[in-house]
Amino acid sequence: MVFITRPVTVEAMVVKLTDDITRAVSDLTRHGYCLLTCPISDDEFRKLRNRLSTVMSSERENGTAFIYDGDNQRVFSLLNKGIEFERIVANETVCGVMEHVLGYNFMLSSTHANVAGPSGPSMNLHADQTFARPPWPPYALVANSMWMLDDFTPDNGATRIVPGSHLFNRQPDYAAGEGDTETIPVCGPAGSVMVFDGRLWHQTGHNTTRSEYRRGILNYYCRGYVRQQQNFFAGLEPEVLDRATPTMRRLLGWENYLSLGMLDGLP
Repeated sequence: MVFITRPVTVEAMVVKLTDDITRAVSDLTRHGYCLLTCPISDDEFRKLRNRLSTVMSSERENGTAFIYDGDNQRVFSLLNKGIEFERIVANETVCGVMEHVLGYNFMLSSTHANVAGPSGPSMNLHADQTFARPPWPPYALVANSMWMLDDFTPDNGATRIVPGSHLFNRQPDYAAGEGDTETIPVCGPAGSVMVFDGRLWHQTGHNTTRSEYRRGILNYYCRGYVRQQQNFFAGLEPEVLDRATPTMRRLLGWENYLSLGMLDGLP
């Protein structure tokens, strides 16, 4: 088993915001993550952020909010909660990067919001494909995208990572103390999108502020033969599927992956 034998060299690992897909894919391959400049218009972004704020507040007011670790909040099943969330799931720029990681006919696994509330503690260090029993294959089974709806800073709970840890190709060994491995915050202005390999070790950061809510939307994708985290066949509102584009239907799983997903033999 391979263990970390040296501290993370932040200067050698940091990536920059980019709108160059080639650069983004290079960063993702080398460091396990990349950082995209906002791939939607200012108006679309404003509507997206406002819609999430409305849903967050509504769920707190009606008692259905998932609140944990103080004032941290998760908002699940976003596709059922606003057309604004549907649009970013199939965003061409983000999906273009995802295809490099997950290959042919990858799917949406789940979509939800992660809100780090004031004084919210950090999450345990983890990788997103811990559902897969070791040994892992030498490539990602899943990948994630974090849409930053607020500025992500070291103080307000920005996602923290161990750069390059996707190349360890395993989850942290907690018994060996790797859960306490040094991490760095991934910071960016509101609108930025962090795309990261499902093997990358990461965590929600500690929000040390007294009043800031750090809001992010996680659109989580998987290879076409991996079971989705969210059961869209059972839980998706009919009107969402009715207006789905061919790309969205594929992302949701309404298309064969080679010979998988058949109804009555090969089409």
